[in-house]
Amino acid sequence: APSGVVLYIEDNPVNLLLVEHLLARWSAVHLVQAEDGRSGIELTRSLRPDLVLLDMQLPDMDGLAVLGCLRADPATRDLAVVALSASAMPEALAQAREAGVIEYWTKPLDCDRFLADVHRLLRPHAPAAAAAP
Repeated sequence: APSGVVLYIEDNPVNLLLVEHLLARWSAVHLVQAEDGRSGIELTRSLRPDLVLLDMQLPDMDGLAVLGCLRADPATRDLAVVALSASAMPEALAQAREAGVIEYWTKPLDCDRFLADVHRLLRPHAPAAAAAP
């Protein structure tokens, strides 16, 4: 089973509850929530989570601005950030990728796919040396 800290930056209580419910099946996954971009950035800096799920439409700043702050800070630059958005527009996807997200998931979330994707992203990473030929 996967383990790690997942930070979900999202202002919609229904989406927060859904993700909380889905991740509750894994006791070793610790979900932390932030309801706006500013607190999301602060929590990312202090927690250094294994995975950041970032809603692209937040009340105080948009997801691209949050990403810009995270990528500009050496402490958070290399963290795994997945964008979550109701927009499936190609330009929104391209902007998010350019800003440094590793993946872009559209809402409403497909529960089975969400769990499979989180499981894949949280699985233990092999040491870099083991990957060398």
